[in-house]
Amino acid sequence: MIVRDATSADLEDVGRLHAGMGIDYELPNLAHPLFIVQKVAYEDGRLLGACFLRLTAETYLFLDPALDPSAKMEAMAALQPEVLASASALGLDTIEACIPEEVEKRFAKRLIRLGWERCKDKWHQWSRLTRG
Repeated sequence: MIVRDATSADLEDVGRLHAGMGIDYELPNLAHPLFIVQKVAYEDGRLLGACFLRLTAETYLFLDPALDPSAKMEAMAALQPEVLASASALGLDTIEACIPEEVEKRFAKRLIRLGWERCKDKWHQWSRLTRG
């Protein structure tokens, strides 16, 4: 098996793999510059797999716990446009937040009002350190 960096010539094969998997999301534009790692695995001229890493930003929000809910919302609403503008200026097109289930129950309405949406219903985020 040969694992190598993907080229534009591989994208059609990757698209076929994606279509054959029946995954419930559209194939993203894999040529987009935010896909900073692009690997393919071939054997005997056949694409066995591909893995693409898309750069995104994980959001960490810190609010004074002494604030009442409306003051928290006001602080979030003031911070968000500045954060989004800075992220966009860096070339990022998406930011993400990992929120514990017990917090999400009381926080979801605020996020929706600020334009956030769940990444993929019934999907759970996982993470992996790159070292170790």
